[in-house]
Amino acid sequence: MADDTDDTDSDLVAGERRSDLLTALSYVSTDYGPDGEYIVNGDLPPEVAPPFIRAIMRVEAELLLHDAELVTVDNEEPRTPDERRTDAFVALVLRIDDRP
Repeated sequence: MADDTDDTDSDLVAGERRSDLLTALSYVSTDYGPDGEYIVNGDLPPEVAPPFIRAIMRVEAELLLHDAELVTVDNEEPRTPDERRTDAFVALVLRIDDRP
């Protein structure tokens, strides 16, 4: 589900420079929760956060458009907004790491 800005000849991921997103990810860590789930923690400095937030929002918008196609009478919403945001985070991380 890559957009046009994720071209392999480009250093852009979801419209933002890969280096900016890698810098933002350096402030993100994971822990295990009490039920074995992953908890993602990030305290991004103000100068680092905007590109990361914009990229997540773009990927989330792609997922929302995809989900809109799945809405039926029997299935009102394929995933919750929290699930979509989590999926967007994971998709963004995979895109950042997807280099030729």
